[in-house]
Amino acid sequence: MVNLLVPKDIEDKFIHFSYIPYDKIENYVYSHFWDIVVVENGKDAEVALQFKKLGTFIINVGEDRIDDLLKIEKYEIDHFFDLLIYFMEQSKELDALKKNQDLLFEPLSLNAKMASAYKKLSRITSSRTSIVIAREGLLEDWILSKTIGPHELFDFSVIQEEEILLNLFGSKNHLPVFLEKVKIVLMNCDLCSPSVISKTSIVASNGLFSPYASADEKNCNAKIVFHFQDKEKVPQSLYQIAGKNIVEIPSLKEISDDLPTIFRFTISALAQKRMNVNFNLSEDVLSNLKKFEWKENWTEFFRFCNSFLAGEVRIKNDLEEVKTLPAMKDYLKMISDDGEKQLLKKAMELYNGDKKQICEALKINYKTLIKKMKLYGLKSSK
Repeated sequence: MVNLLVPKDIEDKFIHFSYIPYDKIENYVYSHFWDIVVVENGKDAEVALQFKKLGTFIINVGEDRIDDLLKIEKYEIDHFFDLLIYFMEQSKELDALKKNQDLLFEPLSLNAKMASAYKKLSRITSSRTSIVIAREGLLEDWILSKTIGPHELFDFSVIQEEEILLNLFGSKNHLPVFLEKVKIVLMNCDLCSPSVISKTSIVASNGLFSPYASADEKNCNAKIVFHFQDKEKVPQSLYQIAGKNIVEIPSLKEISDDLPTIFRFTISALAQKRMNVNFNLSEDVLSNLKKFEWKENWTEFFRFCNSFLAGEVRIKNDLEEVKTLPAMKDYLKMISDDGEKQLLKKAMELYNGDKKQICEALKINYKTLIKKMKLYGLKSSK
């Protein structure tokens, strides 16, 4: 929820938003961190501007223009704030997602096999050439950032070979990546030609290369990580160059016995971080996790955890009726919608339909609440 501080004499302009009114700004502005502060005059603006460097967004709705502040006419407040708060909430959700990805990474240490593999990955990538064999999704970019640090990533599944080679060896308009002292990760090398693998691996092992359209040799300080999904696709010549710098990342199926523990840890952490609630996980859910055919993807697992938080009851019921877990991407929307409806119904019961209390509890604004109630056919006496 966006924290909004507005002048008391015009608070009626903000009735559709969650806000705190002030008569004297100095009595309120120091007591909290505010996402948005609305001012009407230069005196209040002078106080509010002290917090601009902390990321507070300050808006002038008064008659006079104030330097460095965005001015909005009072008749435009509704539309402007709808848009502004929407984007701020989206930004907060993205920040939360990044933090939650950090939370997801922590449970990997609960499985010795998985933790050992990622630890070895971080160690071997300090060599000139290394090979990592991992199914799709288990070597995602956010995991690479944590295990090997800053790196340049090129994915053969989404970028043409010629474009990748031009980036690596340079072009007339771009300096080659090989000139920079960075780690280079080549994803999905199963999909590229053997000549590309041979060319890049020789450059890395020799420490010399010829820039694009040039016969002059340059030093190559880059370290290259070759990623394959299928170890059968790794050329023998690359094995010889990489030597012992090879690691296989276990699939989710291989650590199925630990998935209930990882799931419980992740759910608990997400609930406390995002919703400040605790969920009691049934033993049926935890035991069935071992049997499901999980896709080889940490992101899907993470999204499923979030969906579980939104609709645990629905999932419990479904798990009693099915033998295999449906595809997550097809299941997410149904779970989210059902969970959202159940959450609203529970809030309406707890707060006897008091919309203001419901908005505060669920951290949504008034307009969003009304929209969701109409969407799910929910009615309130208040």
